[in-house]
Amino acid sequence: MELHEFFSYYMEENELARANLINDGVFVTLASLVDFKVAEIKLMDGDASITDMVTMTEIALIRQLIDIEPPEGLHRVIYRVDDYPILIDFQYILEAGEGHGVIHHDIVEALYKALKENHTIPAHPMYIDKDEPLDQDDVAMLDRIYRGPIYWLYDNITWRQLRRMLKRLNAEPDDHQKEDYLRHLTSIITNPKYLEGILLQLNTADFEQIKDNVQKGFNVYEASSRWSDARNLGLLVKIHADHYVMHEAVRSALEEVSFEAVEAHRRKSGSPVGRPPGGDFNAYVLHAQIEDIDFEISREIIMPAGSNCFELHLVIQKAMGWRQKHDALFEAGTLTLDATGEPLGSDGRLPASYIQLDAMFAHHETIRYIYGKDYRVTLDIEAKTHIHRPIPKVQKHHGPAPIENIGGAAHLADTLEVLASADHPDYIRTYEKVRATNYRERYPVTAINNQLEKMFRKSYPITEYNIDEIE
Repeated sequence: MELHEFFSYYMEENELARANLINDGVFVTLASLVDFKVAEIKLMDGDASITDMVTMTEIALIRQLIDIEPPEGLHRVIYRVDDYPILIDFQYILEAGEGHGVIHHDIVEALYKALKENHTIPAHPMYIDKDEPLDQDDVAMLDRIYRGPIYWLYDNITWRQLRRMLKRLNAEPDDHQKEDYLRHLTSIITNPKYLEGILLQLNTADFEQIKDNVQKGFNVYEASSRWSDARNLGLLVKIHADHYVMHEAVRSALEEVSFEAVEAHRRKSGSPVGRPPGGDFNAYVLHAQIEDIDFEISREIIMPAGSNCFELHLVIQKAMGWRQKHDALFEAGTLTLDATGEPLGSDGRLPASYIQLDAMFAHHETIRYIYGKDYRVTLDIEAKTHIHRPIPKVQKHHGPAPIENIGGAAHLADTLEVLASADHPDYIRTYEKVRATNYRERYPVTAINNQLEKMFRKSYPITEYNIDEIE
């Protein structure tokens, strides 16, 4: 089956609303949408927006399917939004009935090529699957492995091993999928401050050898029981029966560590010591709850304490699924901050970036965030904590994304009631309207946290003055 025939056969009329949300432009007919999707696949490259949005579960599916030549060019997969939210949202997996979906092999090939171009998928295998000693060609592959995508190097480690590593590091995440463990571990072992604590747990001989290898730029280690502690702490990964490697990102982070300070600590303690739970950055656990509705919509947000209120505004927008379509304000007591993004504020209000969260919460227990005329959000501190990197995160969520442009909180319950039943007489009209805004059948927490990671991994604060460069 050709790609054009695939879209024509499996797309239904209700796909138009989804397409008008995801893509620029408005599609009136299915035929125009089919033509667009075919062209989109043929022109896809590493800069395509989907390459920054797909989940690791979806990437694993693409890697699994790429070497399979299915009948008629169609792969049959489970149609489950929880497993493949982005591929379904982009209409690459289409519903085939009875809980099954289909994806065309041309789409798999285009995605695989694009993900390799932007280095999301490794260009080369991340494990040398042979028992014999390495020959010269194999040795050349080691550089590709320890300089390849760190996520896929650590994917060689099993779920149980990852869990044991994180427990030993006192850093087990709240979520327990392998993807969560991989992201958490790789963020820890590329953090110079946290690496200081890991080095304290090594014996003296291993500590000295790793110090020497880091300074000399060595990434390859002999696979022996000597390095069991370094492996169990996440510093080394087995990639062949005879070899371990240290990823270049880990080695580079170790170059920033003061080995002299660690040595002094080791001498003072007299023995390897662990590190207390948490990381080196202070953070707030914020409870953000929508007001003016009789059911709960809330988000638990981890927010670095040194963040400014404009950064908090950006995180709230992401956490609630909003798209900055309206003006926004913070209110705390008699203080009002402008979060519209104007460098000088508006109506004489102070720009939100001028106030840090530490200062705000030092004087106010509760903050209110007002988004246009639609919604009000109450923000309270649930706890204070420590994190390994100053990156915001949605930790827990309850309820759907509050839908924009429906008249606000007063109309939200009625709109959700219509959307809950495909048999409702207003369902199609309502569905098409909300899908053109921010409505999602499933709250995309992984995609949201990926977007926050990308936005906040800068070494400088985000303000009204530089937001255009970041977006």
